[in-house]
Order: sequence, then C-alpha cells, then structure tokens
Amino acid sequence: MNITTRQIRGKGRGKLIGYPTINLEIPQVLQGSTLQEGIWAAWVVIAGKKYQGALHFGPVPTFGESAKSLEVFLLDASDDDLVGVEGEAIELIPIARLRDIENFDTTEALTAQISRDVEDVRKLLSDTTIG
Repeated sequence: MNITTRQIRGKGRGKLIGYPTINLEIPQVLQGSTLQEGIWAAWVVIAGKKYQGALHFGPVPTFGESAKSLEVFLLDASDDDLVGVEGEAIELIPIARLRDIENFDTTEALTAQISRDVEDVRKLLSDTTIG
C-alpha cells in the first residue's frame, strides 16, 4: 500500500529526544484501512528523493496521547534534505511491520527502543528497493 500525505506541524518531541520526525496528515485512505497500527520499516519519497524511514502509525501512549499519529523518522537525512518539505507531497511505502506500539516508562527507554527500531529498518530495507 502506498500512502500519499503531507507534513503537518508536530510538537517537536522527536527532535528533543534525538529522533526528529516528520509529522504527517493522516490521509483518508488510512481511515479504516488494513494498515495495522505499529512501527514500520518504510520507504519515504519526498520530491523524488528516496529515504529509509521508521514509521509510527497509532497512538503515542508514552506521552499520554490516545489519538492516532502518523510520523516518520528518516534515516540518513540531513537538515538540508528537509528544508522546504512542508507542503510537499510525501509518499510512504510501508514494507514490514516491526512491532506494536508500546507505552514506555521513561524517554530513555523509548529512545533505546527507537535505536533498535532504526537498526531493524536498516537491515530490512538494505535488501529492498523501490522504483
């Protein structure tokens, strides 16, 4: 399933914990879709450039939020890569679901898990390409 969406303003928490994410509008196609909530290894295409990404779809219980969120951390993206992204169409191509969403007791536990997720994304997507 390919998902096309756009960036929205987030709360900046990802940046504070060392994993800045692009917060995304949840498109209509995800309302009642078969995309299961969780953490995913995904390809992300922005302005024709492809990135590996750790994609979060679902609530954010560690920060007390039950509303669904769609956000992605781009592996190996520089700040310059993200200049002017706001308003651009962003294509998400989820490849493999890594795990369920968890409620962590501390941000340190969360960042340790994100670090493991990023390594899992690298391994999974190293053998995968997109057109």
